[in-house]
Amino acid sequence: MNALALLAALTTLTAAEPSAPLATEADTAPREGSVLLAPKVGFFKTTTPLSGDLYLAAEVGYITPLLERRLAVVVEVNYHRPKLSGTVTDPQLGGFGAPPPDGTYSLAVREVAFLLSAVYRFEHSLGTLTPYVGGGLGLYLHRATSDIFGSVSSESDGGLGLQALAGLELPLGPGGLFVEAHYHFAPLDLVTTGDVNVGGFLASLGYRLRL
Repeated sequence: MNALALLAALTTLTAAEPSAPLATEADTAPREGSVLLAPKVGFFKTTTPLSGDLYLAAEVGYITPLLERRLAVVVEVNYHRPKLSGTVTDPQLGGFGAPPPDGTYSLAVREVAFLLSAVYRFEHSLGTLTPYVGGGLGLYLHRATSDIFGSVSSESDGGLGLQALAGLELPLGPGGLFVEAHYHFAPLDLVTTGDVNVGGFLASLGYRLRL
């Protein structure tokens, strides 16, 4: 009789023990990758009289473990070539009855830049949307080509500058579609341009893979 009572007690205690907790959705969700790859296309307008121009860029980034994996280090290479053209109509260009020379002129400034940015991502803080902000240094390489009175000349220069950015990313397929705005400070000092900031404002669109 005592053996039967002991067996019943052990059975009751075993049934009363809590079962192991089930894995939560967060535990079983796949972990997003840390490598970012993105092409970009946009419109860039300098702070100078140079015209706005098509902006092409490619981005490679890495999401660090810092700040709960919200801080990314991003390298970007970009290209654009704004221009300025017109005609000089000063009558003093002629003289002694000779017709004035062709007064048309043009100036194009090609820029290739290498940008290094720290970007903070507010992951899915607006529903499915991820806003982000960042900024950093840039190495800006310029080549200015001028054509004045039929005489063509070129100058080159390079130097450091600064840039700031803000964007908004929407998950789409294996990556995310994003819009982005930049401001660049890129000093340039050439004979044909003088000492100016050929940086300016950028609006771009791209698609970012996260591997």
